[in-house]
Amino acid sequence: MSRVMASVAALLLFGCAEVRLPLVTRSSTSGNLQFQVRAEPMPGAYTLNGTTDLPDQKFIRVAAVRYLYPSSEASRKLDSKPTYSVLAYQTVPVTNGKWQTTLKLWQVAPDGRFQEAWQISQSQMGLSLRSQPEVVFVATLPPSSRADALQAIEQELQKQGKTLEAGLVRTTTDGQRFVQAAETIAVALPTGGTTRPSPKVEDINGGWGNRFLMPEEPQNPYKLEPPSDRRTTAKPAQDEFMR
Repeated sequence: MSRVMASVAALLLFGCAEVRLPLVTRSSTSGNLQFQVRAEPMPGAYTLNGTTDLPDQKFIRVAAVRYLYPSSEASRKLDSKPTYSVLAYQTVPVTNGKWQTTLKLWQVAPDGRFQEAWQISQSQMGLSLRSQPEVVFVATLPPSSRADALQAIEQELQKQGKTLEAGLVRTTTDGQRFVQAAETIAVALPTGGTTRPSPKVEDINGGWGNRFLMPEEPQNPYKLEPPSDRRTTAKPAQDEFMR
């Protein structure tokens, strides 16, 4: 599962979830990167408040992830490893070592029901998945193009008399180290619905839209009238006369 979490850091995508918990104030146990998760009154919305002592950090990438398994017994025997759905994702600016953002985990399905992104996809693709009851919220300082980027951060922390907790350091499949803190809370699946959304062009005709409909010509903004008088003293050309 740690390999799956490491790959989440490299993603730049999303979706949705639910829960009517009151206030969730548990924080991650990280020393230099930590955050709290709070359920908002709006269903499916969660606010993350975090701090970081890591130097030269201008942005934090946050995501909400739910793990998924095949629902059928046959599929589980073939592949017991979980996959996951990124329900929401944002890049958050850090100001004076603090950051805050709200993730909205619910989406509106074509029929108007509130659903998470993976629920909408499995309906469209004919998949059958079962979900974990928890959602993992992660805050990540993504891998840098510089191989020694994390080492430079560690050296700067040492100058300040600080250390980076080993539990915060993750490694990608290609060996790059990065920093990530996580918080897991129980989040129920969405319920209820709203007004059915208008169909988007990308949802019609395989993303091509109604190509048989010809767009109307735009109206000419100028009023064009023929001149009332001839505007030349030259004799009419022969081809101007009726034949």
